[in-house]
Amino acid sequence: MRYIIRSLKYLIFISVLYVILTAVMTYISYPQVDLWMMLKMQMLTERGIMLVVALVVLSLFYPRFGFMSRTVANCTFANDVVRIDNAMALYGFELEREEGGIRYYRAKGFFRRLTFFYEDRIEVREAEGVVVIEGIRRAVARIAFQLEAYIHNSRFEEK
Repeated sequence: MRYIIRSLKYLIFISVLYVILTAVMTYISYPQVDLWMMLKMQMLTERGIMLVVALVVLSLFYPRFGFMSRTVANCTFANDVVRIDNAMALYGFELEREEGGIRYYRAKGFFRRLTFFYEDRIEVREAEGVVVIEGIRRAVARIAFQLEAYIHNSRFEEK
């Protein structure tokens, strides 16, 4: 179910983006033409139909390549929870809740959440001496890289 919701969100986002771009192009190039007439003319052509099919296919596959899971070695909640929280805070995420050994983080602020299409939940769980981070690809990749740097630099901290 989550996969379908993510696909629909992305389809709506990319459709709204297309309408906005078409409106800007229509306003600049043909100010006397109505936006809806321009969209109708575009969608009734062969290229318009191919564009719609391409948008639907892209949105169907978006959850496959838009989300990921990343493992950070030598990291545990017992030793590195502050480092995890700092890596999350650096990229604008805050702890939402913790239950069942999983920490859930959400983006701070309305606009930050909107940039993630409200798919801004990052799940962090511990598994046998590693931490697994799951969520939207661009956030998880950055957070995992930052957390690995924190873990690597922790060797030089005074104890």
